[in-house]
Amino acid sequence: MIIFLDLPNVQVEVAEEITLTLRTTSPTAPCPSCGTASSRIQSRYTRTLRDLPSVGRPLRLIMHLRRFCCQKSTCAQKIFVERLPDLCHPHAQRTKRLQQALCELGLIIGGQAGADVGSELGISGSRDTILRLVRQSHPSAHSEPHVIGLDDWACKRRLRYGTLICDLELGLPIDLLPDRSVETVCAWLKKHPSITVVSRDGSSEYASAIQKGAPQAAPA
Repeated sequence: MIIFLDLPNVQVEVAEEITLTLRTTSPTAPCPSCGTASSRIQSRYTRTLRDLPSVGRPLRLIMHLRRFCCQKSTCAQKIFVERLPDLCHPHAQRTKRLQQALCELGLIIGGQAGADVGSELGISGSRDTILRLVRQSHPSAHSEPHVIGLDDWACKRRLRYGTLICDLELGLPIDLLPDRSVETVCAWLKKHPSITVVSRDGSSEYASAIQKGAPQAAPA
């Protein structure tokens, strides 16, 4: 989103945070349950969203939205809130493009590092938020993994660790496990019998999990 043009010899001063107020203008909205378009407004409410920064400043959207009455008498959802599918998911506090940016930071450099870099860029998101978005992300559809890598990642350094699993052929993370125990990793491997090669760190727990869960896999 471009709010200010790059004007020569002009200095633009803005606040630490930019706030935009938006109102929907469509006379009707479709019911999310039955799809019936309704023009009968039941009430109004305000919703706040975080968006990608503009001119180096965090951007906050104040959305004035409406609740509608479903006009289909047999629909179980009598009242519904108008949705903005191109902008955000229902109940989300961030726009889709901000969520995507945070997810990409997490996939490339990790949770805490992504939060630190995002803060410098004006992209708000804690380590936990970034890791949650990574877990919820769905890589493009592809066949079952054949060559994978196993490594641990720190939920809380020196106290709690999880397991990161990557598809080495695609160069993409495909799962995050809550711990690095033999049982957890072994159970995951058994669900993916297509695996033929596993690269891992020197952990004896991973070695045991591979032997039990993917005995057909060769070490990388």
